[in-house]
Amino acid sequence: MLNCRACLWRCIQAISAHSYVINSQHLHRSAASSTCFAQQRLYLRTSARTVRKVTARPAFLAEVEKASQYRGDPWKQSTQAAGLKKRDRKGLTRQRDALKVAKAVAIPAQRRLGRRDPRIPLKDWHNRKNELQYLADPLELATFVKKELVKGKTTEMLQLVRMASNSMQCVVSWNHIIDHYLAKGQIAQAIKVYNDMKKRAQFPDAYTYTILLRGLSLNAHMTGALGRALSIYHSLFAPNSRMQPSIIHTNAMLKVCARVEDMDALWGVAAKIPETGPASANAVTFVTILNAIRQSLLVRIPVGQSEEDIAKRIEKGIVEGRRIWEDVIGKWRNADLVMEEELVCAMGRLLLIGSRPRDWDDVLSMVEQTMDIPRLVPRLGTTARKDAGYPRLRSPNVSEQFRFDDDHLSPSQGPARGDEFLPITTHGIGNAVSSALAYATPSNNTLSLVQEACQKVVANKAAGEYWSLLTDPTTYGIVPDVNNFHQRLRVFRQNRASADALELLRDGFIGNNLQPRPATFRIAMSTCVRDKNNHNSLKHAGQILDIMTTSLEDADPKTVNMYADLAISFPLAKGQDYIDALARLDLIVRNIRLQLGVGCKRRDGGAGATLLQGVERQDAINALRRIHGLFDKLLFTGFIPEERKRPYKEGKARLGAFLHRINFKDGERQKERQKRNVSGSGEGEDGQGRLEDAEQRKESGILSGLFKGRGGWRQRTAPPVGNRKPWSSTDTGGESLG
Repeated sequence: MLNCRACLWRCIQAISAHSYVINSQHLHRSAASSTCFAQQRLYLRTSARTVRKVTARPAFLAEVEKASQYRGDPWKQSTQAAGLKKRDRKGLTRQRDALKVAKAVAIPAQRRLGRRDPRIPLKDWHNRKNELQYLADPLELATFVKKELVKGKTTEMLQLVRMASNSMQCVVSWNHIIDHYLAKGQIAQAIKVYNDMKKRAQFPDAYTYTILLRGLSLNAHMTGALGRALSIYHSLFAPNSRMQPSIIHTNAMLKVCARVEDMDALWGVAAKIPETGPASANAVTFVTILNAIRQSLLVRIPVGQSEEDIAKRIEKGIVEGRRIWEDVIGKWRNADLVMEEELVCAMGRLLLIGSRPRDWDDVLSMVEQTMDIPRLVPRLGTTARKDAGYPRLRSPNVSEQFRFDDDHLSPSQGPARGDEFLPITTHGIGNAVSSALAYATPSNNTLSLVQEACQKVVANKAAGEYWSLLTDPTTYGIVPDVNNFHQRLRVFRQNRASADALELLRDGFIGNNLQPRPATFRIAMSTCVRDKNNHNSLKHAGQILDIMTTSLEDADPKTVNMYADLAISFPLAKGQDYIDALARLDLIVRNIRLQLGVGCKRRDGGAGATLLQGVERQDAINALRRIHGLFDKLLFTGFIPEERKRPYKEGKARLGAFLHRINFKDGERQKERQKRNVSGSGEGEDGQGRLEDAEQRKESGILSGLFKGRGGWRQRTAPPVGNRKPWSSTDTGGESLG
């Protein structure tokens, strides 16, 4: 084997290269632990050159590879390689075809848009076609349509959706267009679009019917809204209907019937509601029905009915409401319904319009049943109520046949009326007791409801206890609003508590930075009028009037009228009381004259007294007449000596002259309107406006001396009554009442 010198030499070279590699690895590990860095670098450099030199590829290997290239690759010439190459090319072609299809789907202009609708101009058709190139997805189309509808492009979006309906399902876009028409009150156009949608194989979904029924309920005041709503709702029950009606559709349909005041249609829709299942009634359903019953009893009163017939009719509605409430409680106990405050208050408001005292008292039982708020007054007709010292309920406005519920010796042996509002007890034996009920949470609506119920059953003490319980931060923490305070003031008025009304006005409104309304001062002032036998009632009324002057921009004529009437009819009044009352009314009369006059109307919309018209104008005139009568009461009863009557006589004369002038001008305006209507002069509202402007300028010149230098009645704070000279002609800022 080693006879040849060349072979021997090749073997020695291979062995030498192997030994050099092993030695270099060993020396490299030892050099890493050496402390001489220079020797390490020298050795590594030398060994690297040696390895590269030794491991170079031999020349005979290159000659063998070069020789193999001339023999070729047999596999590449085989049938298997050709088939693989063919399949590879076919796969690439398939990918290119798929890409072309994707591009065709992404560009709606390449899809079939159908023939051009002749109602669409050619230019608009091309514009819509170009827009569809970038609206490949139905969601993108719906978003674009909704955005453009806000800009008022209704016609363009309707064209776009019609063209897109030939190649995609765009029901959401159709829904946006229908909702847009209904929001604008165009019912006929919305129904037309709905029918057009179905003709183009765009099948309406649940949202389509919800939008239609909700929109028709918002436009229930228009002609034909109920008929269209019933047609759409009953189409859901058709055998070929793709959609099944849900409780949302039913609630919307019930709202349409309630707003149109068609109880027959409402009961017809309610009869189709299943007892169980997802389409069964929920809290919104019962709220709508109860409110509709209450509205029908208050609004749709037949003409010519007697008081007894009206009471019987209300009694029938209350009985229907009680039957509905039994269904509500049954569903609530079975956890098929969530008890909400709105549902409780809807039933409570229905009971409060009842003809029987039992109906009013059951409101407190219902609150205890559904909200777990204990009754603070015994039930009506029980011995506990009599033992607690409550007087028998006096109901002079209740018909005789409806009063026996307050009788403790009722002859009826059946279940007493109101048992459907008794507290619910859990069922079970031992520890196997059903789960606790989810009670409703009270808020401001409940607070007003309880106060009104206590007012009806004349339970003043219980009303205060309920108020403290519900507004206590440690219990329910209800923050009273304006309506709650108004109802509380009504309770005070019933009990002639003028001092409590004044305190509530100060602490409840002014102390909590609430803005009182004119109705607030009317209720508070009527409390003082009802409490006129109290020697402090006139004083309380004056303080309420002072709060009004600092709270309202303009004086309320009805409140002023009640104050003047109280001052005139006050049985314990003295001369000083009349003087103080006229002093308080000084600035108020100025403001009322501004409201009745014409120089106060600002064309630039700036601050100023509001010009009164119609009934409000007549109320202001009546208030000035009562103040004029207060002058007579002071001058002709001998409360003040003759030498002190002069300024009051002058004030009375000026006020009388102003009333005469106002009455004359109002009469002239009325005659002018009648003459214009009869003659048909054609001037219309513009001529009338010019006439009134001329009268305003004329009277503004008359009253300019009176109001010169005053920026408004609120800018002048009235000094204390005792330090003021009432009706003095030397008062700053102009003459008083002149």
